[in-house]
Amino acid sequence: MEDLLALLVEPLVSDMKKVKIEKIDEQDGTKYIIHIPQDEIAKVIGRGGKMIKSIKSLAKIRAIKEGIYINVEVVEA
Repeated sequence: MEDLLALLVEPLVSDMKKVKIEKIDEQDGTKYIIHIPQDEIAKVIGRGGKMIKSIKSLAKIRAIKEGIYINVEVVEA
């Protein structure tokens, strides 16, 4: 799942090395927190949140196919 998230975020940021994807296992599933630098976060969220909604939707589709539950969050690094 981390590879999919990295693949989706990579074209939106100028330096992928500054982006960190954190995986946290919880009781009801897995939470992925994407740490984005402050100057790049607007590109990842998109106008009206459309880009991050698309990223979350694609990740959830893959999770459903794998039979798991995930939650994706974006935070400022």
